Amino acid sequence: MASNESIDEYWSTEFTSSDRQFFRKCARMLLKRTFIVRDKDEENRKMFYFASRNSDFFSRYFSFIGFDVLIQKDAGVAMLSSNANENVSASIVVNRLGFRKDESIVLCCLWVLLSDRLQRGSLDKVIKITLSDLNMEIEKYGSRKLFDKGSLRNILRLLCEFNLIGKSGEVGDEDFTIILYPSLRFALNEIEFVSFVKDAEKRMKGNEGDVTAFGDMAAFGDSDDFDFTDSEMNSFDTKTDTEYEDQ
Repeated sequence: MASNESIDEYWSTEFTSSDRQFFRKCARMLLKRTFIVRDKDEENRKMFYFASRNSDFFSRYFSFIGFDVLIQKDAGVAMLSSNANENVSASIVVNRLGFRKDESIVLCCLWVLLSDRLQRGSLDKVIKITLSDLNMEIEKYGSRKLFDKGSLRNILRLLCEFNLIGKSGEVGDEDFTIILYPSLRFALNEIEFVSFVKDAEKRMKGNEGDVTAFGDMAAFGDSDDFDFTDSEMNSFDTKTDTEYEDQ
């Protein structure tokens, strides 16, 4: 898209009627799920390549409401992100999703598991883990007693809604697996997360495995509010007109 070309001009001259319909579909998907994951399924693949070809137009379009569309070609992820433009008032950016303590722990553990597989050089387009893999990671933080089958089912369903993971089967099934999408890589800020993990490990050692140590870190509020702040979590963006809070 040429820099001197208006959105209206591009829309009317470069897009066919089917392109316009597909653009609406992609835009609504980004607003609803934040991430489009190329290797999730054929529909996501089509949307990813369409967004990639028209990334400038998507960014121009969403800039009017304070967002940008970022394309990570190597990872196969298109994502909606808060616009870093200094002219965008912080009061307008209300698209951050606050996680409860248990939801945050699971997200962090899945992020670690994906990072570990990638660092080990996994070439699989689709990385799968078992529930046992997740439970072992959770146990490292002494937090296993926070979770039962029902709570894990609800948390994993929430993460599926934002195209961060997929599932094969249901929690409790013998062959149940969790699919780690590359979008997980962009849900957390790596530098801040590494610092957080080191601090958490020190606190847990000092408290002999006290479960509350993980959630009581000052940077994350009290033990009931385990939400990531702007500096600790590169939180994924959700609906533009709703501010999400813990229930």
